[in-house]
Amino acid sequence: MQTSSLGAALHITTHSPRIESTTPHMESDLMNAFLIFVAFTLFSSGALSQDLLASDALIGRSIALSDSTDKVAEHFKDLAQEWMHAYNNNDSTTLAALYSPDADYISSHVQGLVAHERDRLIANFQRGIKSGGHIDSVSILSIQLSCDLATLLCKYEATNSGQKATGRNLLVVKKVNDTWVITLHITVV
Repeated sequence: MQTSSLGAALHITTHSPRIESTTPHMESDLMNAFLIFVAFTLFSSGALSQDLLASDALIGRSIALSDSTDKVAEHFKDLAQEWMHAYNNNDSTTLAALYSPDADYISSHVQGLVAHERDRLIANFQRGIKSGGHIDSVSILSIQLSCDLATLLCKYEATNSGQKATGRNLLVVKKVNDTWVITLHITVV
């Protein structure tokens, strides 16, 4: 169990549930429930999400509030493009640097639905690349920001072994030592 404080009045306690024995149908229902919970929590809660308002901490210097929205959005757009470029160039070193060591990748493309920790999720991406995966485009649909935590809802288009696919990514990014790193990456095709 972990407890963290986000602001003076908000405390979040998390547990690490373990699924001992499930059927594929139960895992699908659990994943759907989890995705709905995450989306509701991150995108609906006024306590956790603010539309790019007080973002001075993002860039590490004071900036005018009118300039912050464009600069924050541009920074995260660059992050998404860096991720796509690293994936398409099989650059696991750059990909790994974009994630926290304890990051989670949740996707139906992952055996067991979750790749926990950076090394496992990078290994999963390597399998996708080797099997013909290519990201054609990534665009950010929305950004929510609260202090040193942000969520990015993205749309991506990919060509996987000649097959076109469109999907969504939900990224939770956290500022650690003046660098934004991905702590949670959820993909839905």
